[in-house]
Amino acid sequence: MTPRRTRARWALPLLYVALGTTACDSLKSEPVPPPPPGEEEPPPELRVTVRTEGPEYCREGQWTLFVSVEGGTPERVELLTNAQEPMMLEAPYQHVIDCATHAEGRFSFVARAVGEDRNFEAESASVEVDRTPPTIVSWLPRLSHPAVTSPLAFVFSEPLQPGSLQPVPTQLRDPDGFSVAHRAALSEDGTVLELVPTSPIRPPTTLHAVLLQRTLTDRAGNLLDPSLTAFSLTHNATYWPFARATEPLDPTNSSVVPMSLVLGSGVSGTMPVVGFTDSASEPAVARWDGHAWQQLPPLRAEDARSRRALDLQIAATRETLVATWREEVEETGFDQIHVVRYDGTAWQRLGAPYDTQSEYTQVKLALNWWGRPVIALEQMPELNETEVRVIEWNGTEWIALGEPLSANPAPRTPSWRAAIAADSVVFVSWLETSADTGSLHLHVSMFENGRWFPVGSSIPIPADTSVDRVELAFQPNNRAALAWSEINPTTNVSTIRFSSAALRSWSSNWSTPESIEVLSQTSTHASLRLVVDRDNEPWLAWTEYPFPQDNKTYYRRRRAGAWEPKQLISGETLSTFLLDGNAFPWVLSGFTVVRPQ
Repeated sequence: MTPRRTRARWALPLLYVALGTTACDSLKSEPVPPPPPGEEEPPPELRVTVRTEGPEYCREGQWTLFVSVEGGTPERVELLTNAQEPMMLEAPYQHVIDCATHAEGRFSFVARAVGEDRNFEAESASVEVDRTPPTIVSWLPRLSHPAVTSPLAFVFSEPLQPGSLQPVPTQLRDPDGFSVAHRAALSEDGTVLELVPTSPIRPPTTLHAVLLQRTLTDRAGNLLDPSLTAFSLTHNATYWPFARATEPLDPTNSSVVPMSLVLGSGVSGTMPVVGFTDSASEPAVARWDGHAWQQLPPLRAEDARSRRALDLQIAATRETLVATWREEVEETGFDQIHVVRYDGTAWQRLGAPYDTQSEYTQVKLALNWWGRPVIALEQMPELNETEVRVIEWNGTEWIALGEPLSANPAPRTPSWRAAIAADSVVFVSWLETSADTGSLHLHVSMFENGRWFPVGSSIPIPADTSVDRVELAFQPNNRAALAWSEINPTTNVSTIRFSSAALRSWSSNWSTPESIEVLSQTSTHASLRLVVDRDNEPWLAWTEYPFPQDNKTYYRRRRAGAWEPKQLISGETLSTFLLDGNAFPWVLSGFTVVRPQ
C-alpha cells in the first residue's frame, strides 16, 4: 500500500510535463472579473399574483383572496382596499370576507409586495357584497309624448340576473284589455326590463304593462323586494301622433316649463327656442342644439329683478330674436312693457320700459319685415273700459301707430281680443260692439303711410255668442287670413271659423266665413292658432275641452282651397303651433315641444 501512495505523489507532475502547458491551462478555473467600481447587482424582481375563491357577487358564505409572491422574499405584503390605506398581510397572505356579515358594496383589492424600496403589484381583484333585494326605482317612458320606439320598461335599483327571467315575466295590454304580443328583454347592463312589442306601436294608443314575475333576482341571488305594491308593478304610457322633440328644460325640476316657442335655424336644421321661467322665477330663454338646451344670457340684470316678470313672449324672424314681458310698478299699480333683442352675445334693451298707464294689459308681439317688434296692447285706461292701441320700435324709440283703434263714432267704445300680424305693413284685428245696433263685430285694419285703413267690412258675430280667440296671419300674395272661435253659452256649441281677404283690391272684402269645426258641448277656450305655410295655405290648430272627457288637440290644413280632415296632435293643451321652412309642424303642447312621428 505504501509504494502506491508514493507513486501517486509524483505521477501528476509527470502528467503535466507530458501533456504540456495547454492542458494545464484547460484544467484551471476561469477567473471571475470583478464588478465595475460603483455598480451593484440588481435587486430581485418579485412577482405577485392573486387568485380568488367565491362568487363575484356574494350574499352569503365566504370569499377568499390568495396572494402569492415569487422571485424572492419581500419585506412585507400589503393589501389595498378601494384605494384606501393598506393593511398588512401575514403569511400565507390571505384575506377572507364573510359575505353574511361584511359591509355591503363593491370592494376592489390590490396586493402589493415591498422589497428593496420597490413596490410590486398584482392585478386587482374585486367582489360585490350584496344582501339587499333589488327594487323598482322608476318606469319608462317617464315623460309625456313618448316616441313609438320607446317601449314601456321597469327600471331596477341594480342589474338583474338574466337567468332568473322566466319565459313570461310581464304582461302588456292595449286600451281594450287585449294582450299585446311582446318580448321582455334586459338592457342597460341588466337594470332595465323592456317590454318590446313584436309589432310596431300605432298611435294614438295607451299600453298597460304589468310585471308578473316576483322571483326575479339580482346577480347575487337576492329576490325582488317583496314589499313592492301592485301599483309599483304596473305602468301606463300613452303614445300620440306627435312625439317629444327635445329633452326637458330641467330634468330635476318639473316646474321649469316652456311658455313660448319660436323656431330658429342652425347647422343641424331647425332649432326650437323657448321662453320660460327658471327655478328662481326669473324669465329666461333657451335654444335646443339638437342634443341639449343651451340657455342664453339672463334677460334682466341682477339689480333689475325686484319685480315679478309676467306674460313672457318671444318672437323670431330670420336672424332676429326678441323677448318681451310686463312688470307691475308697485307705486302706481300700472304695467310696464319691457322689450329686449338678442344680438348673438347678450340681450340689448330696446328703449326705456313702455309705461301703459293701465292696471290691466294684454300684450301681443309680432316682428315686421325688418325684424323690429310691433306690439298690440289691450289696455284698461278706465274701469270697465278697454282699448286697443299699437306701438312699434322704429330703431331708436317706441312710437304709437295712430290713435287707439275704434270703428265706432261713439266715444269710449270698448274694444278687445286684439290680434296682430306684421310684414311690410301692420295688421290688427279686434272685437267691438256697434254703437248703433249693439251687435258684436270683428274688425281688421292695416297701418300704411302713417294711418289705419280698414280691411274690408267688419264681420258680424252671431247674437248671444262670445269669441274666445282671434288669430290673424299675413299671406304673402297680398291677402290676410283671419280665424276665430265662437261659443254659444246657451247651447254650449263652439264653432271655429275662417275667412280671408285681398289687401290691394278696391273691392276687397272678407270671404264668407267658413265653419271649420262645430263642436257640441265642447269649448276651445283661447287655444286657437293660425299659421300660413310656404305655399300660402292656412293651417288651424286648437284644443277641444269636452266635458267630462279628456282634452284633445287637433289641426287642419287647407290644400288647393279644400280643408283636409282634422288630425290628432296629442291629449295635451295647445300653446303654440308653428311650421318650419319645410312646412313641418312644431308644437308646444302641454309645455312640451313635439313633432309628428
